Amino acid sequence: MTRAALLLLGLCVPATALAQSSPLLPEVPERRLVINNLLVTRLNPLGLELQTRGGYQRQLYRKEGLLFRDNFLFVGAYPKLNPAGIKVGPVVEIQPLSIFNLRLSAEYVGFFGTMGFLQSRPSPNADYSDTALDAGKAAGLNTSASGARLAIEPFVQMKVGPIAVRNRFAAEYWNMGLRGEDRVWYDATLDTLVPGKGFTLSNDLDVLFLGLPPLVVGARYSLVEPLYASRNLAANEPLTVDNGHHRVGLLAAYVFYDEGYTAFNKPAVLLNVAWYVQHRFRTGADVNRAMPYLLLGFAFQSDLLDGQ
Repeated sequence: MTRAALLLLGLCVPATALAQSSPLLPEVPERRLVINNLLVTRLNPLGLELQTRGGYQRQLYRKEGLLFRDNFLFVGAYPKLNPAGIKVGPVVEIQPLSIFNLRLSAEYVGFFGTMGFLQSRPSPNADYSDTALDAGKAAGLNTSASGARLAIEPFVQMKVGPIAVRNRFAAEYWNMGLRGEDRVWYDATLDTLVPGKGFTLSNDLDVLFLGLPPLVVGARYSLVEPLYASRNLAANEPLTVDNGHHRVGLLAAYVFYDEGYTAFNKPAVLLNVAWYVQHRFRTGADVNRAMPYLLLGFAFQSDLLDGQ
């Protein structure tokens, strides 16, 4: 659930580029030891995860204007822990302007062999519906496994009046150790069969209304597209299915208070409710199309350095 939760976290800690110009805005510290905590639960597919983004952040330069205010270089880690596994590794972010961020990350990915995960398949054409995954869990087909994930994620955000538009794209390369001759595996975060060695692409586009502080509301369009190569298929096997999916829904975040750069700040409740426009199994083939994707989270931010 990492990507959806990550962008939801951004709703409760929006960059100053999305805020109204105000002399009351606190001065941005030159250096920060910052931690963002997020606990999320999800339905369709089912999930629970704790995410902690922590590290050292330093301002690149000082210049007047909201376009330049939130600039920084961040170096740290972004571990994610759930009942089925863990992802952990270094992350680097550079934000030269308030409207643009580029994240580069490398993660160790490990599954404990619990909760029915990890389940792999010999081909992208295989069944990964909830029914098939439950049957695989009952049959003991889930295994402990590990591998690596590399990602590049550019993020852009703009604001006109009370309306903001945000977009995060992700290109991810996976290298997972799978069972036997299996070539793909089911990842609940992306909700598709991911290449054992190969790429996935995903994108989240948000349109937000910021005129009701401390409430932020809006809409999101999400897509996921796995990229299968010949090595992900058996010899002479054609790809006969589309494992990409599209989802459209509503977003909301309520920030209880914002007291600047303090040790416990911006506690917020986050909600994403969406419906699948296209999905191989969630638009009637296995799950009723009316069944929504639901994600509920709680987030807060901590700054652990005093002074500017």
